[in-house]
Amino acid sequence: MKKIIIPTDFSANAQKAIDYALLLFKNETCTFYILHAYHDAPSAPGSKMTFQEELNKLVKVLQAQNTTYNHRFEAILETDSVFSLTKRTVFSEKADYIFVGTKGLSSLREAFIGTNTLQLIRDITNCPIISVPSVYTINSLKEIVFATDFKHTFKTEELAPIVQMALICNADLNIAHIKTEENLSDEQKINKEVLRNGLKGVKGHFFEIDLQDSVANTLVQIKKTNQNVGMLSILKTKHGFFQTLTRENIVKSIAFKTEVPFMVLPQIE
Repeated sequence: MKKIIIPTDFSANAQKAIDYALLLFKNETCTFYILHAYHDAPSAPGSKMTFQEELNKLVKVLQAQNTTYNHRFEAILETDSVFSLTKRTVFSEKADYIFVGTKGLSSLREAFIGTNTLQLIRDITNCPIISVPSVYTINSLKEIVFATDFKHTFKTEELAPIVQMALICNADLNIAHIKTEENLSDEQKINKEVLRNGLKGVKGHFFEIDLQDSVANTLVQIKKTNQNVGMLSILKTKHGFFQTLTRENIVKSIAFKTEVPFMVLPQIE
């Protein structure tokens, strides 16, 4: 059974993340933990009881709409931050995925500059996170692109979430080598084969793309050249693409615009 966490602020963006998760896992037995972190402050727009009622109503609606599937929904509301509540629930429930809507957004960069989402991506170290842009039109997942430089030796556990996603959705999983050097080093060649072996049984192929002026722009270019891409993904390593991506001045990177969900996989120590 899959365990999926989805924080909500009851906005259309949060609902899109819920709807997308329900579509991807429509044929899977799942428990969806719908979280709301209540801020107990004088400026808070409503009482904790009001939000509890709204959360319970949302979960009832979701359960009523999904009676034909093996889906169960749990409402969790606490006076806490979104990050802390999500992190504790990941740990207590041993969650498989986190889905989060990117608030008010027209580009993937918002997944990194939105305070809550940025903190989740940076600091959650044991669960993959899928950010769903508000502009994304929900469709079945046909192709996932996983971007890498082959400088990391992949573990089976690191690849498991994206492999499972591809198999569940019957999607192609294509590996994009973003070229930073003309030729692969011996270590990169070994890592490429480790990755290839880890993806046995999954449809897809390897391809290369030259590094643009930034990693962000390169990821956008991948989507622009292939309209079938329904999800982009990277591994959150201590070194490599993830660190480069977060170091870039994404706020000013006006070309960093994509309209597809983005999965960040955690590195397994």
